Amino acid sequence: MREVLVVHDAACGACAGVVRDLPQLLRVPVRVRSCRDPELYAAHPDLPAAARSCRTPAVGLVGLDGTVSWRLGVSAAPALLRVLRPGALPRAVRVLLTARRTSRARAADRG
Repeated sequence: MREVLVVHDAACGACAGVVRDLPQLLRVPVRVRSCRDPELYAAHPDLPAAARSCRTPAVGLVGLDGTVSWRLGVSAAPALLRVLRPGALPRAVRVLLTARRTSRARAADRG
């Protein structure tokens, strides 16, 4: 994996906090894009619709050849384990729990 691309709702404070912590947890570069970015779809036409519409964050795992494999929401966590910095697991678990709580709260607000 060459880098991680995170698409999130910049209007969500808790989401922004999770995204802010990721570069300190991972051994690969982390690029961040807002789901509200008007150029996002042109740059990533394969981005899942739920992420384009700001319903859920997406994590793109960028391969060495530049291809992006997308994971939605907290389901991206297992894929990120292999690029976790040594000793970062306890903090990563706290970030994951925050992301999960935020995800559930946002879903309840929409429901």
